[in-house]
Amino acid sequence: MNNIILLDEITASRIAAGEVVERPVSVVKELVENSLDAGAGRIVVDLEEGGLATITVVDDGAGIKSGDLPLALERHATSKIRHASDLGRIVTLGFRGEALPSIAAVSKMSFTTRTSDAVTGTKVQVEGGALVAITPAGCPPGATVKVKDLFYNTPARRKTMKGPSSEGAMCSEIISRLALARPDVCFELKTKGRRVFYSPGSGNLIDSIIAVYGVQQAREMITVSAEKDNIKIEGFTGKPSLSRSTRNHICIIINGRYVRCPVLSVAVEEAYRTLLPYGRKPVAMLSLSINPELLDINVHPAKLEVRFLKEAEVVGAVINALREALRTKEVIPPAAGSRAKPALLPITDATLASGPEKDHRVTICNTQASMLFENTTVNGDIEYINRQETGAEIVCPAVTADNNPYNHTGVKGEEKIKCKSSAEGKRLPYLNALAQLTPTYILAGGEDGLYIIDQHAAHERILYEEHMANAREKHSQYLLAPVMLELEHREANTLTDRILWFTDAGFVIEHFGGNTFLLRSVPLHFPTGHEKELFMDMLDYFQERGPGASRDEFCHRLGSAVACKNAIKAGDKLSFSAMDALLQRLAQAVNPFTCPHGRPTVIVLPYSDLEKRFKR
Repeated sequence: MNNIILLDEITASRIAAGEVVERPVSVVKELVENSLDAGAGRIVVDLEEGGLATITVVDDGAGIKSGDLPLALERHATSKIRHASDLGRIVTLGFRGEALPSIAAVSKMSFTTRTSDAVTGTKVQVEGGALVAITPAGCPPGATVKVKDLFYNTPARRKTMKGPSSEGAMCSEIISRLALARPDVCFELKTKGRRVFYSPGSGNLIDSIIAVYGVQQAREMITVSAEKDNIKIEGFTGKPSLSRSTRNHICIIINGRYVRCPVLSVAVEEAYRTLLPYGRKPVAMLSLSINPELLDINVHPAKLEVRFLKEAEVVGAVINALREALRTKEVIPPAAGSRAKPALLPITDATLASGPEKDHRVTICNTQASMLFENTTVNGDIEYINRQETGAEIVCPAVTADNNPYNHTGVKGEEKIKCKSSAEGKRLPYLNALAQLTPTYILAGGEDGLYIIDQHAAHERILYEEHMANAREKHSQYLLAPVMLELEHREANTLTDRILWFTDAGFVIEHFGGNTFLLRSVPLHFPTGHEKELFMDMLDYFQERGPGASRDEFCHRLGSAVACKNAIKAGDKLSFSAMDALLQRLAQAVNPFTCPHGRPTVIVLPYSDLEKRFKR
């Protein structure tokens, strides 16, 4: 072996640069984050050949003092921290002092800057990490960084770059994410001087979302706002009708920093469980505000990852915030050919001029109260919620013993009910069954249109939530005759490893010798005649997921399978009382808008569309 030596400074700098500067998008991210830390209100990025030829970043931030410029190009020189203890409470995007020297080590870079109190600016030129010149320069306050011939002195890295269009697309994506993280900053991306992206910097997140995703997609998003245990979550999330095949459209911002956070991406998916079909991923933009002392952002050279001191609390807060936001009738898809009601998003003048939404007020009459159910029960009766006035007394039909407040000839009875206010758009409105459209649909009248309900999907949702609510009680029902399970060796091993999970779910399984087992008991309400089929499906789940199996997902799959088998089927005839009872039970569901598999339970044809079709 050769003797151990110390690498020269140039070689060490190029190796270190490889940790921070992987490709043009790394340069763009580091330079733009420096501009944000400098308090810039407008940032312009101009690329040539996807950033491989030239990257220019111009900002109107604070700039760097002339005397500090040479020091700024040294490794580990930073204005963001002073002591090791500062690493526990970082509030800036940059802090390592590696960005500028790393970029300069693998490119030909010029840096022009002026502070607001300086008469003239200063220009620094660096090639391959070596200082070439420092000269006075006339320039506005702020900074302009031009990076040319990236990786010109590291040909091995240069060969691994993709084409200009692919590299440029990655740069565009990071600018989009940064624009979402900082809606108060104007971002502009150019290609050879031609604008390809613009975010107005109005301070309204919806403007940034429209700039990134477009107006139509923005209208399919719902506001998210929650705060718990000093974790504040704000942003927007897509309706179930807005989904993608990958997680790339889940954007996580933590304390103003865009990060890749797999644990929170999984949490977002978990919140959408039963709302999206298998294989589809949600669209979401969430901004979290967390005490910096509960984060570790010093785990990745490019600061793209974070770790949480209390990970379970953060994950739980995200899931709860999204689930609460998605409990709104706004997720009901419109009937084909009808136009959806404008979304809840406050489209601002900076992006779109649109008229105010109509005020859909509650109408109370002798035979029907157009009201909303809240998911609460008082003394066994449904508690009604009026949308307009807190504490107002109104006259509405009494809830009868069969939970059906109306018959089809009029009111069964009346009583005064003290009503509370409910958030606009929350819960499913009261629906009055009108007819059954064979083979599987219920037609119902609602406060804002004709509703079409899939009876099987609706019943699935009801049974699924009942199963999940009772899952912890571990009720079992013994079979009249045990079911013999002759398994493959791999299946038998899987069952042995996961036997406690099955036991907790309500199964009683007895080893009969070899790879044979006896199924003696199944969870309560398990569909008769399907015991072996559904059990094997659950066993297949563990084979499919392997070490990635989770108890929550296992319980979800079991609950959705039981609900599907027990739910009323397409073609089943229902009486009016049965349809009304089904609709009322659906209205009491925590999330009545989709079945456990993510299919919609209900669609609506608004009265406004009916009026247009009838030329009224």
